[in-house]
Amino acid sequence: MSIETERPPASSPEFDLSYSIEDFIASDGRDSQYIYRAIEDTMVDLATEVPGGRVLDVACGTGKVSMRIAERGCFSVGAEASMEMIGLGRWVQPESMALMVRSIAEDLPFASDTFDRVICQGSLDHFVDGHAFMREAARIIKPDGRVVIALANFESVSCRLGRTIDRVKWKLGRPRPPWRRYWQTPEDHNVKGDLPYVKSLGGDRLELERCTGISLLWLLFGWKSVLGRLPEGAANRVLHALDGYARKRPGQADMMISVWRRPSPRK
Repeated sequence: MSIETERPPASSPEFDLSYSIEDFIASDGRDSQYIYRAIEDTMVDLATEVPGGRVLDVACGTGKVSMRIAERGCFSVGAEASMEMIGLGRWVQPESMALMVRSIAEDLPFASDTFDRVICQGSLDHFVDGHAFMREAARIIKPDGRVVIALANFESVSCRLGRTIDRVKWKLGRPRPPWRRYWQTPEDHNVKGDLPYVKSLGGDRLELERCTGISLLWLLFGWKSVLGRLPEGAANRVLHALDGYARKRPGQADMMISVWRRPSPRK
């Protein structure tokens, strides 16, 4: 019997025009609460570096991040393919100044040189063609604009440890659960996110300015229980320390955030 390997991504990616809030199951562990908050706060900070700037949030879901950006005084637009997600966002925050438009990432309905920031949080690996989206993002940012991408890392320390522990358990005869393990690329992802893939995204339209990581050991076997036994203050200090380590080592982190700009003119 051979060791089970990850399922490969679908060979024929399809546009997901009906993504539902039910497709995302959030964990209630302290590690999950920390990473969700850290990612969102970091993306909002990076999106609003230009005071009063124009920001596009691609695959924005319910538009929560877009609305937070608008609260900071920026002209904020959320682009989303699913009408359910757009409608839910408007129902939750009907007074938000953020605009919402329906669009797929690979064909954005905006003029060139429009936005100071184009951001995409945790969705690029769902796209039919992530490189096509990056070309569109490069087109619509201003000459001094930036593209900010947050992508889950399936070669994180946590994922690598998870695979190793799983193999050991399998060799010891432990039964495997029928559901997908957290280190396996989900069926609705069209690529496997890791640092080499992130570095390939720029093509000839964008160059990588900087890359950082968020969080370490997210979802690792037993980690939720360990954190749950600690006093809240101690758990937060541990999570913060691990996050500080991850910020400097995106290839090991649970989430990678990359910032891109147009290539500098050659002299």
